Amino acid sequence: MKEAEKNILGLGFSIFMLIVVVLIGVYTVYKFDEKMDMKKSEKIKEESMRYKLVSEKLNESKDSFYIDIKEDKYIVISEKGEYIADFNEDYSKIKHFVKVRPKKNE
Repeated sequence: MKEAEKNILGLGFSIFMLIVVVLIGVYTVYKFDEKMDMKKSEKIKEESMRYKLVSEKLNESKDSFYIDIKEDKYIVISEKGEYIADFNEDYSKIKHFVKVRPKKNE
């Protein structure tokens, strides 16, 4: 009888530990996914700020140019020409904005 009770207790403890491990796994995946969502939203916010600042600088709509990243530099490609833009750390203003190529038809 005692052997059967030990087996039942051992099985119950094993099931409990399995549930704890599964819950820890689910929580870890949830937290990782939450961090990824925060990083994505931060990147979207930064991109939006860059487009807003360049739009104001060029006096053009956000749809009329493209911002590319090459060698840690932001290259603005628009109908007016090609520019290199340097933003401050929190993307609240443009530090430098230099035209490097004229319009395509010039």
